[in-house]
Amino acid sequence: MKLAEYQAKQLFQGIGIPVPRGATVTSPEEASRIAAELGGDVVLKAQIHSGGRGKAGGIRFASSPDEADRIARVMLHSELKGEMINRILVEEKQNIRQEYYLSVMLDRNTRKTTLLFCPAGGMEIEEVARSTPGKIIKIAVDPVLGLQDFHLSALGRGVEFDTAQLRPLKALVRKLYAVYTKYDCLLVEINPLIYLDSGEIVALDAKLEMDDNARYRQPELTAMADEACEDPLERIGRDAGFVVIKLKGTVSVISNGAGIAISTLDLLKKHGADAANILDLSGGATAEKVMRAVDVVTQDKDVSAVLFNIFGGITRCDEIARGVTQVLERIPPEISVVCRLNGTNRDEGIRVLKEAGLGAAFDLEEAVREVARVQRNKAEA
Repeated sequence: MKLAEYQAKQLFQGIGIPVPRGATVTSPEEASRIAAELGGDVVLKAQIHSGGRGKAGGIRFASSPDEADRIARVMLHSELKGEMINRILVEEKQNIRQEYYLSVMLDRNTRKTTLLFCPAGGMEIEEVARSTPGKIIKIAVDPVLGLQDFHLSALGRGVEFDTAQLRPLKALVRKLYAVYTKYDCLLVEINPLIYLDSGEIVALDAKLEMDDNARYRQPELTAMADEACEDPLERIGRDAGFVVIKLKGTVSVISNGAGIAISTLDLLKKHGADAANILDLSGGATAEKVMRAVDVVTQDKDVSAVLFNIFGGITRCDEIARGVTQVLERIPPEISVVCRLNGTNRDEGIRVLKEAGLGAAFDLEEAVREVARVQRNKAEA
């Protein structure tokens, strides 16, 4: 779950990370009023979740309240990078001496919390990462040990900091790490982190992404979620108690585990088909749960086939089969159903499906080959 910039800055302020003065607005009149309160020289920032706003025209400068009004009229309710701009953050313009990049993130490759710092922040950070990756300082932090002084001492490596600059930077990094741990984050990022001519250090931008699996213990952040920025199918699935991932193909994959779902995607690709979505039933699926799952995935207008890939451990294959047969009448006739069952009560499950007129296999590749064949026939028809 991603927060908008203004929401992340609210959390930053609550923990003592300095941010520019400003306020969010939803009308040109509000933009003009806030600009006047801030002295007239302001920046207007579209509040969308996509990155690269600056280069796409989502960050604009105004030197008067009237200019802020004119810019807001152009920005509000326009589309930027596939998202509608319904809110703008108006902030006072800063006198920047130097820009840096700073983040704390989960590095999935190393499976460690990682502190990233770069002396070249701002809109060109992606180019720095591609062309001169050595400029980016990466510090792995053991989550049990937590952030320590020796981690912070490495921040000055390769950067000409004097003591006066390094001390507030270290304090800010501690606070950013505290945000990361407190709110179950996958990423907290400041780009750019700026030093002002006055010597102050300020988070000019803010990005926060929370682990969706932590929603149950983060009610404050969950309440801040912008449902308009979520995929509708993923939201429907979550409300029904499932993890659903929307993709771009035509086959809905219903499985009982993430690993088995990924292997199914690989085989679909091998045989020339692609998934429209993935739904994880998790362990111990019942017939009633299967029925709810089908109700979710068939709301995806891209779906023309449903592929069940179930390995029965604590999940009984015959229970899954009964759920599939009970929900058949609710599946539109143009949507094909293919099942792969293996494990506990496999033979009974396959018998139940065949009695209902459905083909079933216990070999995964055989089932994938069948659903791919059906999809090709539909495309050629």
